[in-house]
This record gives sequence, structure tokens and C-alpha cells, in this order.
Amino acid sequence: MKKCFILSAVVVFFVACGQEKSIQIKGELSGSSGDTVYVQRLGIDARTTKIDTILLDRKGCFAVHYKISHPVFYALTIHNKSVTLLLHPKEKVKVTGDVHHFPFTYNVEGSEDSKNIQRLHFRLEQTKHVEDSINNALQQYVDNRNFVNIRQQFVWDYLREIDSLRAYNIRFINQNPKSLATIYALYQKLSTNEFLFSHEEDLQYFQKADSLFYRRYPEIPHVQMLHNNTLQFTENLRTAKLNNMLYMLGKDAPEIALPSLSGKIEKLSSGKGKYVLLDFWASWSPTSRDYNKILVKAFKKYHAKGFDIYQVSLDQTKGAWEKAVKEDRLIWTNVCDFKYYDSDPVKEYNVENLPANFLIDNEGTIIAKGLRGGELEKRLSEIFADTP
Repeated sequence: MKKCFILSAVVVFFVACGQEKSIQIKGELSGSSGDTVYVQRLGIDARTTKIDTILLDRKGCFAVHYKISHPVFYALTIHNKSVTLLLHPKEKVKVTGDVHHFPFTYNVEGSEDSKNIQRLHFRLEQTKHVEDSINNALQQYVDNRNFVNIRQQFVWDYLREIDSLRAYNIRFINQNPKSLATIYALYQKLSTNEFLFSHEEDLQYFQKADSLFYRRYPEIPHVQMLHNNTLQFTENLRTAKLNNMLYMLGKDAPEIALPSLSGKIEKLSSGKGKYVLLDFWASWSPTSRDYNKILVKAFKKYHAKGFDIYQVSLDQTKGAWEKAVKEDRLIWTNVCDFKYYDSDPVKEYNVENLPANFLIDNEGTIIAKGLRGGELEKRLSEIFADTP
């Protein structure tokens, strides 16, 4: 009986999904003088379907109706500038704004997912504005003899803005797990070929969205794209990890000598005779901060048995670094040269994403790397199994 009930529920679900419902898109765009609005149904891989060409009336108003059986992404385009809408069956959305400032100052009502996309769009535009401001300011120093150092500072400012944008989108994804606008958040681009989410630690967000949306909306092209990309992302990462596992394993750990918070130079080799976890982290990396909790537990449990930690921060200011060390209660060796990814140890150990770690034995040889979650505890329990 239970199996029959489930089958019936599935049939009803798909029948319900197949029923077309009307939607309405209305607009009130001031400043119009006979402007044309193009309505497009958005596909994937930049494929779109133009479904309407509308001439605004004297008040800048328009209204169109369509029938859809599942959520659909639309684009409204004026003067080659577009905004994205995400409409569910039966929704009535109203878009307001000024033709001459479209899409930088528009508002949308009547569709929660379209409103979510508006928020994500405005936050991305803020980052692009910061980038433009940095580029314009940098031009003033082109002839300065310290241009290289000045440019690096501007690069750090831009990277901090990117980190802030990522944090905003991650909060949105975590706080709105059922919103299809998550797809818009995951596929935002910083430039033509640069996606905001493309690192190893980002796979979790793709998997989280895919696991929910592919079961609920398998017929939506954007959900199908997300599903296929997640599978490919997972496979590429698995292959890369297999190749990366062999890099540096069995080799002597290259020396690191950097200043601690007190300014004293601390060497990685000073831990020889103990098992040392070399960990690369940063205060601005949420994944690093979460991993610090695992490190604290491991340090308390195994330090007396011969385990130590040597952390290299990729922070750019002492204040942020010191604050994170205190907040996370990191009582082991912590060093930093404030050079971000340009730090020599980062290049030496081929660190691309945070956190990154290397387990070094008591002879100074790298015996493991990339230990995440319970992997560190498992390895340490094996090493110190016979240690009282």
C-alpha cells in the first residue's frame, strides 16, 4: 500500500506540473519616448527565445500575458540593457524604473524569486562599480616609480571586494535553499570567462542546489544545466584530487620561515621530531574558519602525544589576522607575511584554495595532504594508536 501511495503521488505531481497557468508581466518605465522593450525566454548557453517586441505607450507602460507550466527565466531588454525575471505559474509581476538608468535602478514586485534576483544583481553591480573605481584610481599612478607596489595594493582591495561578494552570495544560498534564484547566484560572472563560483570548495553549493532542484524541477533547462555541470564538476574534482594526491608526498617539506604575531621569525623545521600539520588559512575564508574548529579539537587531543600545528595565514592586514586567531583560539604557531597568494610558501606548496594542509612526520617528510573533516582525526588516531 505504501508503494502504491508513493507512485500515485508522483503521477499527481507530474500532472500538476504539466498544467499551464497564466502569468503577467507589467511595466511602468519613466523617461520613455517611444522605446521598445524586448521580452525573451532565457535558455542555457546564451540561447534565448524572443517572444515579444513591445512599444511602450506614452506613459512608459506595457503589459503582457503568457502561459507556463513550470518556473521560467525571462529577460526584459531596453537599449541593449537587460534585467532577469524568474516567474512561477500564476505570478503577476510589476517592473518599475527609469528607461535611461535601466537596469541599474529598477524595482520588481509580485515575484519573490525575481526580487531575489534583483538583490543579487544589485550586489554584483556594486562589485563592478568598485572594480571600475579601482581601475580609474590606478591610472593616476601609472608614472609613479612605486607603481608595482601601488598596483598590488589595489589588487588586494579588489580581491577583498570579491571575497565580500562571495560571502553575500553564500549567505543567500544558505538562507534561501528552496529559491531557484540560487542558480542565478551560482552562475554569476565577474568577467566574460570568470565565474564567481568555480573553486573546489564551491562544489558543495552546486551539490546542495542540484539535490533539491533536480528532483523537483527536472523539466527546467537551467536545472538540467545545473545537474549536468554538478556531475562534471564532481568528476573533474575527483580526477584532479587523484593527480594532486601524489604531488609532494614522500618528499621533505620545504622550509618556511615567517614572522608570527609577535614579529618573531618561526621556522616550520622547528617542529621536527613531532608530527606537524602545515595548514594554510585566512581570516576571510569561511571554510578555513570552520576547519579551525577541527584543528582545535585535534590539537587538544594529540598535542601531548607529539602533534603540533604550523599555520600560514594569507591575510593582508595584521588586525584581521590577529582578531581571527583570538576568536578561533588558535594557540599554536601562526605566521604571515601579508602577501596573500604571492607569498613564497603558497607558491612553494602549490596552494590554490583554502584551507590547504600537509601532514609532516617526525622526520620532516610529507606523508599526507588535503585532510578534511574526519580524515585528520582518523590519520592521527592511527599514528598515535600506541602512544599513552
